[in-house]
Amino acid sequence: MFDGATVLEMALQMLSYAFDLVFVAWPILVLSPLQGRRPFLSKMLLAWGLVATMRVFLFFSSVPPLFRLIPEPLNTVLFFASGILLSGIKIGQNLWRRRTLQQVGDKADSAIDLLKLSPRQFEEMVVELYRASGHRAKRTGAVGDHGVDVVVQARNGERWVVQCKRWRGAVGEPIVRDFYGVIQHEKADKGAIITTGEFTQQAHEWARGKPIYLCNGSEFLKRWKAAKRYIQGGDPSAPEMAATSTVSEPENSHNKSDTVSIPLCPRCGVSMVLRTARRGQHKGEQFYGCPNYPECREITSLENISNAR
Repeated sequence: MFDGATVLEMALQMLSYAFDLVFVAWPILVLSPLQGRRPFLSKMLLAWGLVATMRVFLFFSSVPPLFRLIPEPLNTVLFFASGILLSGIKIGQNLWRRRTLQQVGDKADSAIDLLKLSPRQFEEMVVELYRASGHRAKRTGAVGDHGVDVVVQARNGERWVVQCKRWRGAVGEPIVRDFYGVIQHEKADKGAIITTGEFTQQAHEWARGKPIYLCNGSEFLKRWKAAKRYIQGGDPSAPEMAATSTVSEPENSHNKSDTVSIPLCPRCGVSMVLRTARRGQHKGEQFYGCPNYPECREITSLENISNAR
């Protein structure tokens, strides 16, 4: 019969051999994320960190090492050197990314200039603004995130979810209504929709009284520039980037008579724009398309509008 100490010692020896076997193949494990999808650098650092934990465990283990593809101590030196290199690249990447976002924000004179950003860059810009306000924020960066692009852990302990819309057009009531369901599904305290465009009158009216903050492109750019002045010490009263506040009326209200003949996008709830097909079997024909293309590909033919009348 084995006593408890013997069983524990045998278990540690088996674990040491398993860790040592993993450490033998560390170059393959660290480089394997290169074959997958981005962000592979973060995945490489994660793999390196796991192997490093095993290596520290082996340092205190009395089990003799197995074979090595690379002789020691060169193997261990190269391993830790690769970790330093990956960390340096990651830090440089983050610095370059932040500088790029700052340059775009500094040069932007209107919300239209924010369209120069990619959707991911706009999400990163939102993250940076929340962080500048003292909150902890991160991108979800994953498919199947239920419409949540940024998750914020607020200073007051609340959990906020944010949806980013790098759109040229306006965000309508259907989007806001769906996002309200996302807030409830995620069990978040509050939520925010931040867009480079505008919100329709119906969107503002529907969000009133609910824990949803609607931030259009002009307001976002204003807060971004104010946050930068605050960070640089030039403006101690920079506006807070919260998740929710009193929802204001849209800056530009449209008369209903102006949009009677123009269809609304069934997905976004905004007025569609008249376009002409440039290719395909319908080349030269006119149709109404969503102004938020390519994010939204809803279209309506002129024939359907005539029949509806």
